Amino acid sequence: MPLGIQRLNAHQTHPNDLIIFIKPLPGPTAPIAQDFLSRIAAICKPIMSAAHLSVMTLEEYEPNREFVGRNFNAGEIIQLVLKAPNTGRWLSFR
Repeated sequence: MPLGIQRLNAHQTHPNDLIIFIKPLPGPTAPIAQDFLSRIAAICKPIMSAAHLSVMTLEEYEPNREFVGRNFNAGEIIQLVLKAPNTGRWLSFR
């Protein structure tokens, strides 16, 4: 966890202690998006540890044709698109 940040009253364990918040978009698919984001965070943990990186917020972003992810303020917020823009289906991990 980044210096100066402490998670209080956590409702569940986080898969990556270097990411403070994991936020899916609100709606009926929020639990599935939460699972996707948690798995992505777990995959990134060894890379983040080796490079001494931390992220404040990992968020889902609405589907669009312009980008699949974006980064604000050097990792303060990272937004990922999890669904295809034309079909609305979940993107694969590959």
